[in-house]
Amino acid sequence: MRSKAKWSLVLSFVLALSLVLSACGSSSSSGSSGSSNTLAKNQVLNLAISQDIPTLDPTQATDTTSTNAIDEMMSGLTRMHNDKYEWDLAAGSPKVSADKKTITFTLRDSKWSDGKPVTAQDFVYGWQHQNDPAAKPQYNYLFASTGIKNAAAIEDPTNKAMYGKFQQLGVKALDSKTLQVTLDEPMPSFFYSILSQAQFLPQREDFVKAQGKNYAAGPQNLLYNGPFKLTSWNKGVGWTYKKNPDYWNAKSIKLQTVNFQVQKDIGTEVNLYKTGKIDTAFTLTGDYVTSMKQSNPSDLKNNLTSGTFFLYINQKTNKNLANLNLRKALNAAIDRNSFVKVLFNNGSIGSNFVVPKGFTKGPDGKDFRGGNPVDGFPAGNASNAKTYWNKAKQELGIKTLNLNFLSPDTAQYKQWDQYLANQIEKNLPGVTVTINQQPWSNYLQLNQSFKFDLAFSGWFPDYQDPMTYLDMWTTGNPQNTTGWSNKTFDDLITAAKAETGQPQKRWNDMLKAEKVMMADYPIVPVYQEGTAWAQKPYVKGLELPSYGPQYDFSQAYILQH
Repeated sequence: MRSKAKWSLVLSFVLALSLVLSACGSSSSSGSSGSSNTLAKNQVLNLAISQDIPTLDPTQATDTTSTNAIDEMMSGLTRMHNDKYEWDLAAGSPKVSADKKTITFTLRDSKWSDGKPVTAQDFVYGWQHQNDPAAKPQYNYLFASTGIKNAAAIEDPTNKAMYGKFQQLGVKALDSKTLQVTLDEPMPSFFYSILSQAQFLPQREDFVKAQGKNYAAGPQNLLYNGPFKLTSWNKGVGWTYKKNPDYWNAKSIKLQTVNFQVQKDIGTEVNLYKTGKIDTAFTLTGDYVTSMKQSNPSDLKNNLTSGTFFLYINQKTNKNLANLNLRKALNAAIDRNSFVKVLFNNGSIGSNFVVPKGFTKGPDGKDFRGGNPVDGFPAGNASNAKTYWNKAKQELGIKTLNLNFLSPDTAQYKQWDQYLANQIEKNLPGVTVTINQQPWSNYLQLNQSFKFDLAFSGWFPDYQDPMTYLDMWTTGNPQNTTGWSNKTFDDLITAAKAETGQPQKRWNDMLKAEKVMMADYPIVPVYQEGTAWAQKPYVKGLELPSYGPQYDFSQAYILQH
């Protein structure tokens, strides 16, 4: 999902792309100095984040900031915890048919914040609403990725017979407490975990329709059935959650209040942490990592995540960028290893791949990066970049090129953008890069409407399978804001989606798809994200999952200190 995005999405709470948009292993709080084992009287967690929430509407959410917020306030059939799914509104394991194409869930007793029960029909409406073109859903392709019956056809505008017929989606309420889901192919291994995503949440039809255009505009325009309620949202400044006493598992929630403040400057965030104004500093990079090692060494933590960051190359509206040699030149112009070494200092690694290292293993027990080149598909060096650029100039009949470089507007990006722009201009003489930094919501709008030439973005996985990084690049996918289209790639992805009953063949087709994509250079892979953050020793149970939400405080608590 965009790191902040599906840009997603994006860049994140744990780094700086609270946008774009998980980890190669979850990490939770640890440490003992300065805290006891007794719960604090005031269970209040104070956090900073680099971007405001773009939307709280599940049909519009494409980035991790939005989906993280929605996940804390809403409950679906499952919920992720410690990188594993747990049954949430599903009252235990469902009944699965012999062919693994029909899954029947029984719902536990739960209710919305207005006191009405959550029903199977709420799930039916929520899922159908995500596939209703009138709702203008932004991220519903997950239904096709999961193999929900008819989803692919319903979402395909070229399918005249089925497009938009959301009533034929494979979901049905057998009664108020029984939900039946049907699939086109046998249930994929990631099925239960993806059901925790915002797109698969229930929605109350009467409430959504009554709110109209105001739905999800603020705390008063939402219904809650999850661990927390949103009680205030000062847009651009911050927001506050309060524990939801009506959540079915409220007894497991210890935090009473969670306060977020939007803080784009990392220096200010570090000062807030050191003076006790916030309990965690999630966006440590560069010299701030070194500084924290010196001042608060026991608070510092790090790990390699599954977040991948890259540049979109928009060949839809800039026809010059449809030239393969130009895209190769852009890829070869950037020294990724120097980029992460100089500016990050947090465990990030330069990347030349689509699917990250250490994310998931295939039927043969090998990491995906063991099937394709471990270090990816290197594009070459500065000398290669000039060769490709000279070929492109000759093919296009140009001598110079101006590129608009779209990026989020957090402080870290100023350095990152300038470094990348300088590399491109230095190694491709005659290319001028103009940086256009925008607030996260503006960035998403410009990206989705193809108003850029290059766009700095990132992706965090929605579920633990390579497909979460691959099918977004198929022709016409709403997240494929490159305009790239490749029939061989599309056919491989289509085949893999139909091969859930043939795990090794499916895996091999996904490996082939990545090779096809990286031979065509529709993006510039830049790095796989490492994170370095500081956390007070009295904060326990705060998690940074490896996929799905980027953070989870539903099991967090505060010790006396």
